[in-house]
Amino acid sequence: MKRFVKIALLTATLGVSAAAVPAQADEASDNAAVQTRQHMMAGIGGAMGTLGCYMKGACDLPKGVVHLLAEGIAYSASTGPAVFKPETPAATVETTAKADIWTNWDDFSSHFPKLEENALKLAEVAGDKAAMGPIMAEMGKSCKGCHDDYRNK
Repeated sequence: MKRFVKIALLTATLGVSAAAVPAQADEASDNAAVQTRQHMMAGIGGAMGTLGCYMKGACDLPKGVVHLLAEGIAYSASTGPAVFKPETPAATVETTAKADIWTNWDDFSSHFPKLEENALKLAEVAGDKAAMGPIMAEMGKSCKGCHDDYRNK
């Protein structure tokens, strides 16, 4: 259980630190921005994976942990546009982010509020798998839609 609480707290913490990344066009700050985005997205992915495990019945989580995981995703999604806003032309860190993120900014950034809204709905029904199922499906569609268009495989 401690591991799942750590994942939830990490997701929220990454969102806080991500919002503080300056948008300077030098290699060090660009690398930091890329790494911050990567850590934020990994936190969301880890929380989604843990929730998927719970939904499949492979992990038994307390309702409070499910709630924290959902809130962590919501918080990270709320910081997403700020984290991705700075373009990072000088970055030397390998990334799967496509340049289309910044050329199609309005579409790209519109995915985060949808994810945040659904994650907050999920937090409200934490522990009720029947109610969580359709919300998790919508969250998965949100993630997939964005990844299909804006992430190199």
